Amino acid sequence: MKKIVIGVGIGIALLVIATACNSPTTRASAPTEQPTAATDQPTTSQPATTQPATYPPSTPSPTSPSHNDETSTVEAAAQFSPQVEMARDKAQSYLGFSAFSRNGLIRQLSSDAGEGFPKAVATEAVDSLSVDWNAQAVKSAESYLSFTSFSCSGLKQQLSSSAGEGYTKAQAAYGAGRTDACK
Repeated sequence: MKKIVIGVGIGIALLVIATACNSPTTRASAPTEQPTAATDQPTTSQPATTQPATYPPSTPSPTSPSHNDETSTVEAAAQFSPQVEMARDKAQSYLGFSAFSRNGLIRQLSSDAGEGFPKAVATEAVDSLSVDWNAQAVKSAESYLSFTSFSCSGLKQQLSSSAGEGYTKAQAAYGAGRTDACK
C-alpha cells in the first residue's frame, strides 16, 4: 500500500511516496510465531515499527498542476532582465487601455515623454509579447473614426505614417479595411 503525501511549500507541490511494506522505514525485527486457529501451525509475522520515515529527495511531481503553472511563470520571468520585465509590464498595461502599433509601443516605452526605457530594452520587451498587430490596427482605426472622419486612403495613411501610428502598410490596410471608411 502506498501513501501519497502532497505538501505545498513556497508554491511548489511536492509528491512524496513511501511504500509501507518495502520502504526503508519498515525495519524487520525478530519474527514472532503465532499459531493459527485452523491448523495450530505457527506462522511468521513481522511487527510494524514506529521509526521515523526517510523520504526521497524532493522532486517536483510531473502530475502536479500547480508545479507546472508556477514553474512556467518562474521560467518566463527568469528569461528577461529586470529592466525588460518592467518594460514588458508597462507595454501590457498600455495595450490594456489603448491600441498601439509595434513601432508606436516601442516609441512610447523608449521616449523621454513616455517611460524612458533604452530603445533596445523597449524593443526586446515588445517583441517578447504575443500581440495581434492587425487587431491593434483595427482598434486604432476605429478610435480615429470615433472622433473624426477619414477617407479610406487617408485612414490608411494615418495608421501607417511614422508621424502617426507607425503600423506597417499591410497592418494599416487591414485595420482600415475593417471599418466603415473603407466599405
